[in-house]
Amino acid sequence: PDIEYGHIETDSPGPGGYKGAGEGGAIGAPPAVINAVADALAPFGAEITRLPITPESIVEIVRRGTGSGAEAK
Repeated sequence: PDIEYGHIETDSPGPGGYKGAGEGGAIGAPPAVINAVADALAPFGAEITRLPITPESIVEIVRRGTGSGAEAK
């Protein structure tokens, strides 16, 4: 099919009319890392319930995990 495209400029309603320039690429990385760690901890029956995650908090979560999928607090 034929596709039409155009360019539209709009001002941002904030002070100075500025818009973000590169933040979009950074939005998905933190949740992806947290989900990867959560998937790795799932066999231990542990869940991440607080952020940020640190090596120490991961060790504590694994120690409290039951191996049955119960939430670790």
